[in-house]
Amino acid sequence: MSASEPLARFSVQPCHPSVTDMVELLDHSVDPGHVGIAWRAWDFGDGSTSVGPAPVHRYADAGEYEITLTLATFDGRTSRRSASVRVKGRPD
Repeated sequence: MSASEPLARFSVQPCHPSVTDMVELLDHSVDPGHVGIAWRAWDFGDGSTSVGPAPVHRYADAGEYEITLTLATFDGRTSRRSASVRVKGRPD
């Protein structure tokens, strides 16, 4: 019997960032199979990527970006989740 797929989940802080903010992503993923998460890969939607459970990133330009978390467990099960973030420009 195979274990259930892991559930990729994450939060973005601050929720409504501007180009002056450092955006922190925090992984809240769960492995129902209790094997554990082996790796996490992040795509910030602007050509930048990172790995690990809590990367930070600063967007150079205002706009809408799709952040994607891809992860795998130690026994090879994978999961992916995406969320959009709207980055505001510099205040006048």
